[in-house]
Amino acid sequence: MVECAALPDPLCGPDGLRVQDAQTWRQKLRPHWLAACAREIYGPMPPTGKVQVEVGARQGLRIALAVRLDPVLPPIHVALYMPEGRAHAVFFGPNFAGNASIDPDPAIPLDTGWMRPEPAWGIAHNRATEATRGVHAGRWPLGEILARGYAAATWYDGDICPDDPDLYAVRGQKLGTRAGAIAFWAWGFSRVLDALAQSGLVPADKAIAIGHSRHGKAALWAAACDARIAGAIANNSGAGGARPFRCREGETIGDLFARFPHWFAPALRDFADRETALAADQHVVLALIAPRPLYVARASDDAWAGPAGELAGLEAAAPAYELFGASDAVGTHLRQGGHALTPEDWRHFLDFADRCRAAGRL
Repeated sequence: MVECAALPDPLCGPDGLRVQDAQTWRQKLRPHWLAACAREIYGPMPPTGKVQVEVGARQGLRIALAVRLDPVLPPIHVALYMPEGRAHAVFFGPNFAGNASIDPDPAIPLDTGWMRPEPAWGIAHNRATEATRGVHAGRWPLGEILARGYAAATWYDGDICPDDPDLYAVRGQKLGTRAGAIAFWAWGFSRVLDALAQSGLVPADKAIAIGHSRHGKAALWAAACDARIAGAIANNSGAGGARPFRCREGETIGDLFARFPHWFAPALRDFADRETALAADQHVVLALIAPRPLYVARASDDAWAGPAGELAGLEAAAPAYELFGASDAVGTHLRQGGHALTPEDWRHFLDFADRCRAAGRL
């Protein structure tokens, strides 16, 4: 068991009264909790702007999409993989080292943007190299995803916002926002969803946001903010993801700001060591996804993320799903091992998506 301070009831409003029906939740509590999370945790979303998509020629099972945003931003390069026939749904989410990192096909251009230095990923001098190709193929087992009838879409997170405090600040200045990088990446999910809908290539109304680690944090916030997203999967998302800050396990608010001061709203720093003063917490973010499918994947040795706390967050969000009669739309598993996204995790995700489809929830 993990030690958690008392978590705010996601069905209880600022007036202290508990909501008893789904309509009141949508009309009153959902806007209240969204505002509280944006104010204290993530910062405001960047402005939407216009989105245009350029669809490249199909190469095997892959189609390259260039998603063009406002002129102040570079394009997002999306690799879309489609199964034979119409896809049941599409899993979509960012990657850490460019599209070539999840598929060794030499025809995929290496991403030319700034990357965090990771020698094990073949990144040298903050740039991808030929050694980067395919290093994360296990994180996106495309053969199995497509064989199960699902599409997959991925893009480099740095196309949205580089994971560097200084470069992040430049991006924020261009858009006139102080959103944290997590909010930027969440905003990126919505812009890619815009492009998928425009392309008509996959069922955009059945798009499941998926992310590992910091991308799991972003996937949850994206689904909480954008009701068009059909469901969310967070893998090893930890503090600021599925694990409430009130659960004292692994990474803390102080730890986050010491290592990644640009990820969250500056206001969150003030709640270090006084997490109980937060109006909301991460279980509320999970509740905001109700009644859409939600899956929280955990790992037994991922102490920094805190698997017990991630489960506690999911359990604390359950009242919102019960309010909608959607308890069957929530799933989780605990994998043996550490902080990783594996084919084993994906088998659970695919099985969960199949169950949700069979139940008419996807």
